[in-house]
Amino acid sequence: MKFGEKVRDLRKKNSLTQDELAKCLGVSKRTIIGWERDGRYPRNVEILEKMADIFHVPLTHIQPDQSLFIERAAATYGKKGKIEAQHLAFELTELFASGELTAQDMDGIMYEMHKAYFKYREQEREKNRILSL
Repeated sequence: MKFGEKVRDLRKKNSLTQDELAKCLGVSKRTIIGWERDGRYPRNVEILEKMADIFHVPLTHIQPDQSLFIERAAATYGKKGKIEAQHLAFELTELFASGELTAQDMDGIMYEMHKAYFKYREQEREKNRILSL
């Protein structure tokens, strides 16, 4: 399902108008229309996080692609983190290519993968910190 379709479906399931969602997110109604109809999406992680909170869904359910995961890995762990995240996202995309998983299952797997990746990286960071003492 495309990002705009997800936004429209979630907005309607939560009985929100485009105006109401725009006010909750601090954007214009035209922005919401652009997401839903024109294939645009927010590049700002804070907006995506607000949407996830409003709709009570994991961030990975509404994010347009794996770019958010990759950007966070790069911001937190630098070039190496970005490369690791890109490889991991590619591998999972290959796994999903069979088409045997539902969209909900794929979202759940991606959410858990993101959590596991950052947990692993934090454990490695702590381990390296202890070894350097």
